[in-house]
Amino acid sequence: MTDSESEPARTFKSLDKAVPRYESFLTVDEHRERNQALARNHNQVRYEELGESKGGEAIWTVTIGKGDRSALLFGAPHPNEPIGSMTIDFLIHELATNDELRASLDYEFICMPIADIDGVRFNEGWFDGPFTLSNYIQNFYRPPPDEQIEATFPVEYEDYSFDEPIPATRVLADLIESHQPDFIYSFHNLEFGGCYYYLTEPLEPLHDALSSLPEEYGVPLHHGEPEWFENEAFDNAIYRLRTFEDQYEMVHDDNDIEPEEVLLGSNAYDYASRFDDDVIEFVVELPYFYDQQIQDQTELNSTREEVIREGVQSREMLLEQMGHVVESVGEYLPDTPMAREAMGVVSYFEDEVESKVEWAESAPKTDEPATVAQSVDERLLRQCHVLRYAGMLLRSIDHTAMSADEETHDQLMEAKAVLEDTLHDRIGEIREHLDYETIPIWKLVAIQARAGLVCLDYRQSTFDE
Repeated sequence: MTDSESEPARTFKSLDKAVPRYESFLTVDEHRERNQALARNHNQVRYEELGESKGGEAIWTVTIGKGDRSALLFGAPHPNEPIGSMTIDFLIHELATNDELRASLDYEFICMPIADIDGVRFNEGWFDGPFTLSNYIQNFYRPPPDEQIEATFPVEYEDYSFDEPIPATRVLADLIESHQPDFIYSFHNLEFGGCYYYLTEPLEPLHDALSSLPEEYGVPLHHGEPEWFENEAFDNAIYRLRTFEDQYEMVHDDNDIEPEEVLLGSNAYDYASRFDDDVIEFVVELPYFYDQQIQDQTELNSTREEVIREGVQSREMLLEQMGHVVESVGEYLPDTPMAREAMGVVSYFEDEVESKVEWAESAPKTDEPATVAQSVDERLLRQCHVLRYAGMLLRSIDHTAMSADEETHDQLMEAKAVLEDTLHDRIGEIREHLDYETIPIWKLVAIQARAGLVCLDYRQSTFDE
């Protein structure tokens, strides 16, 4: 392959001017109203309601384009991750009004702006700002794994089977079966860090373009540890998306665990592979908050293993404090997804940090010097992952206290005070070490939109060869 052939045909830089300068994240109602209005005003746009969420709200899609191939886009499969919903909002409006762009892409776009409608409702408290870590944590919600979109697709593998999809997953599975997409774009994001990608297979001609794209907007690539410490890297900040087979084999190798105890369903890619062996799933992870240290490659006197151990010890202390709160008031909390996930996450993270230490003891290159970026990631950013659930625990305690008797109310308030102090101290520690800033929403939308279009355009050109 020549150098000219190794570059993407288009970079879609011209779309920057078209991205709205969003000041806040749109709510469920705002998305729905905008999508309905778009369909009313443009004949090439189709709005459809295809079922109901567990909470009884209509699940909808927007379809646009008449290409020979199909692309499935869905936002907010994790409801605390609304950047993708904003990207879909931009893309469907741009495709509806930009005839040249739409005609140049030989795709039918099937778009679900909000996959987890019920969960997004629980996050709307921070959508309009202030965009601070504290406000985000205290209004954060994420459902338990058995109610997450990309963990509940039907699957059959070896001697294991799962067929209990939640309603939104069922709608997506039906869309996959009926449209058999060539390309799946599942939109995710994180709180802190840099940009990184997941692909189900390497697209080497695009790796350089994808790596340089976020830097055009002042957003760094991720230079910390991978989200899952055993992730395979295709390239710098480009990782292979784990499949159900990967999860099964990891569990199967552990003689002390039965697959039924820890596994659920598969993801969209696994399900789509039933109908098209060539389908690709693409994910762009982007942060809300940024600090220069996240990209600092200066080497420290500590090894990666030592930095990992230090971060794990800090999180273990936080988990112990949260565990005491759960023990003191857990019996009073209702059996809601929020309370279940907030309480259950303590044991989950305890297992996760134990596994990470074991991995760090034997993995290649963990005896090499750690960088500033890796240290910040391990000591501070991963602490944020746990603190989010402390926020959910606080919300559950508050909700329960509203209808509790006087004695129970007092006990709940005591536990709340302890947890609030812990949360305050930990957020204060993060502020002390990070001078973070909030990345403008439009920049995040531009990165996700352009990255997806670059991949779609490349796939189109390879099909045409």
